[in-house]
Amino acid sequence: MHVLKSTFKIKVVFIIGLFFSSFAFPQEAQITLPEVTTYIPSSVEQKLVITAQEIEEAHYENMSQLVEGSGIQMLSYGPYGLESKASLRGFTDETVRVVIDGICVNNAQYGTFDLSSINLHAVDRVEIVKGGFTEGVEDEGSVGGVIYITMKKQELKNSLTADTALKTFFNPKMPLDSVFQKLAYQGRLGDSTFINTSGTFNYAANQYLYKVDKRSSLLDGPFGAALTIGKDGALYQGKEGSWKTEENARVIDGHANANLTHYFAGGNYFSISDIYYAGHKNTPGPVNSTNPGLQRDYNNNLTFSLWNPAMAGGLFNLKNSLAWLCNNRFYKDSLGQENSSHYINTLKYTGTADFTSLLGGRLRQLLGWTADFTNLDSSNDGNHIQLSGVVKETTKYALGGGWSISLPMAAKFCINDDKENFAFVPKAGAAWESSSRLWRISADLYRMVQFPNMDDLFWVGGGFYGNPDLKPESGWGADLVASFNGLSVGSNTFNASLSIFSDYYKDKIRWGNGTTENLSSAFYLGLDFSAAASLASGFVDIKLNGEYLYNRLLDSNKYTYGKRIMWTPDFVCSSLVGLNFETVNISFSANYTGLRYTDNMNLYYLNPYLLLNILVEGSFMVHKTSWTPYLKADNILNWQYQSVDGYSMPGISLTIGLRSKFF
Repeated sequence: MHVLKSTFKIKVVFIIGLFFSSFAFPQEAQITLPEVTTYIPSSVEQKLVITAQEIEEAHYENMSQLVEGSGIQMLSYGPYGLESKASLRGFTDETVRVVIDGICVNNAQYGTFDLSSINLHAVDRVEIVKGGFTEGVEDEGSVGGVIYITMKKQELKNSLTADTALKTFFNPKMPLDSVFQKLAYQGRLGDSTFINTSGTFNYAANQYLYKVDKRSSLLDGPFGAALTIGKDGALYQGKEGSWKTEENARVIDGHANANLTHYFAGGNYFSISDIYYAGHKNTPGPVNSTNPGLQRDYNNNLTFSLWNPAMAGGLFNLKNSLAWLCNNRFYKDSLGQENSSHYINTLKYTGTADFTSLLGGRLRQLLGWTADFTNLDSSNDGNHIQLSGVVKETTKYALGGGWSISLPMAAKFCINDDKENFAFVPKAGAAWESSSRLWRISADLYRMVQFPNMDDLFWVGGGFYGNPDLKPESGWGADLVASFNGLSVGSNTFNASLSIFSDYYKDKIRWGNGTTENLSSAFYLGLDFSAAASLASGFVDIKLNGEYLYNRLLDSNKYTYGKRIMWTPDFVCSSLVGLNFETVNISFSANYTGLRYTDNMNLYYLNPYLLLNILVEGSFMVHKTSWTPYLKADNILNWQYQSVDGYSMPGISLTIGLRSKFF
């Protein structure tokens, strides 16, 4: 009932906004944006950008695949639709922030964001910032990094897009395993009014095959052959096992997105957007568990934004956003009895001001302020109210000779009942860019602070309980980056970047002795790298992204001191080679994840794994309709692997699909 009422209100609000926009402002309003002059080199942030075109060409099923395909580790508890967490530089959970159109959407109860709740069909741009040096002023709290997501808002031509895909895991019992259907309409309601709507419906039985030994333990290796790592570091083929079918991992989910944007005088605009997700998911435990479980998610983000890009004669841009974030989650046990429910409602205001061109284009000043009010009604946490907020500024100044400095400063607070936390988060960065803008060098230093989430403080259940006396996690980090962009040799272009980073982090919150405690301190040292090449006038595209990570625990516990942090691989990498013919594109991609320990004492580990994928797509036009058939084979080596200990992951699969776009 709560969900039905919320959905009805959302539809009413959106329809009223749509009706109001048709007469509130002149349809003939001219869209003009101010010219900005700047001498400040590009951002100091370590940013990886994925465009809408790249997302469409890759035919990803969900956001988790996109992140993994960008050379970032995913901690996955199963196939499509099940829990999957991004791990940046060895940090995961709430230390990785997700920001959608300027609104931080991390869940206040458990700190993370469900990447499966994003409809990729509605995404215009994804920017992944690695590390805690963030210049954006929409929010603050990043430790491992930030995933910025920009949704589609305007399209000059009316168009209707349909994308249907069928998937098989080659299981004789279930030849057709999954069906994915996406629909999107975008275009203009008037000269200055744009609408973008999309929806999906997805059914995944997830009945793939996996291999176990006589003790029902999962085996690792290509083609179901178990692999072990010898003392010399080499891979050896081990014992054989028997095939089993994954049971009770069915996922039925869907998305609904709508965005209305209206421009009026001077390029000013307002937008009303709604992002809705519903998912019914069987969530099996490890392979030796017989409890299928059932998780039901109903998430809704309703946002109103007003953007004024030319305030005070073009001196600064101003954006204000008011959002209602609703996250409802329910669990049932193996008998179908509801055993836990969680209602989270957050009212969030975010304002930003961007003084784009001060002192003749040598100074840029960004200001941001955020205020959150969250109500949690949980069968495990109880009923609690949280007040939180951030005030942040970033000053960027061009010193001359290609040099610039960046000084982000933030103050943040969080109040949970009688628990108060406050932190000052200073950062400093410098960058040099050659006059040709070919070479770029940057360095930065930053503080990191993460407050406890509401589960950490209040959880009661399963023999565990939260700890209201937790201290915030904190630390310091630094980056040194060298890159070159747009090097041209004949018809070939090259780009590359190498980042050396180091972090010291203390008071990490972990479960211990039946409760949450500030147990861990750790040191991180690593390399982020990326490279891209376009050869023969774009006929061949090559991309490479990855990370090498050295980390050591600095706990007081003598058994874990100096050991590697559990779940963090030493090496993660993704690569892609694309061949672009006139009407056919072929791409080969690979994702590698290195050895990971399953405990902080480093007694047991998960073997490395390599996922190889092939994608073939064609394209042609018929009567102003674009047709794109595609065929995608994932994990063609049928590598049996574990992302998290004891949870089986899918082997080889084949997806056939067709995207059609009607203009």
